[in-house]
Amino acid sequence: MDIIRFIVMVMIGGLIGWITNKVAIKMLFRPVNPVKILFFTFQGVFPKRKDIMAISLADTIEKELLSKEVILDKILNEENMEEVKKNIMDTLLEKLIDKIPSMVRMFLGNDVDRMMKEFFEKEGDELFNELIDKFKDTGLENLNIREIVIERIDDLDFIEFEKIIFGLMNRELKYIEVIGLILGSIIGAIQYIITIFL
Repeated sequence: MDIIRFIVMVMIGGLIGWITNKVAIKMLFRPVNPVKILFFTFQGVFPKRKDIMAISLADTIEKELLSKEVILDKILNEENMEEVKKNIMDTLLEKLIDKIPSMVRMFLGNDVDRMMKEFFEKEGDELFNELIDKFKDTGLENLNIREIVIERIDDLDFIEFEKIIFGLMNRELKYIEVIGLILGSIIGAIQYIITIFL
């Protein structure tokens, strides 16, 4: 009889621990909209704190993870800088040559194309560096990562967000549920031992 009581208490404790953790995980996201029951209002932690969370996350991302400088350094790193330079210079040269009026070409012949190519060969690096500096200045000035993150979180559909989180962290969340089951079972066993001594 005692062994049955022990098993029942362990099973009940485990079930309570598992259900508690399952409900706690679900309540991070649900209910999305506030639900009033008697004197209490319930809402998921993430939906309720969306604004505070958005600001906090945006600040962390901008300061610690993805500053403007980091983004530009990744775009304009040394590995692809030569290729970017060549593509920009070739495009600029091509566009400028195309824009030379036929009258000018008639008087100067193919010298115009040669002059333009020579100019880009001599002055290209300096011109490119000036363009990049201007791009960095205006790009950094107009790029507001904090604002983008806040805007994206404000536009977030929490049901979709929930699916993403559960998709990414399914194993970890199941692990939390199993931990609840194990801890609940241990508590059930401890309760059984306490009732023996009482």
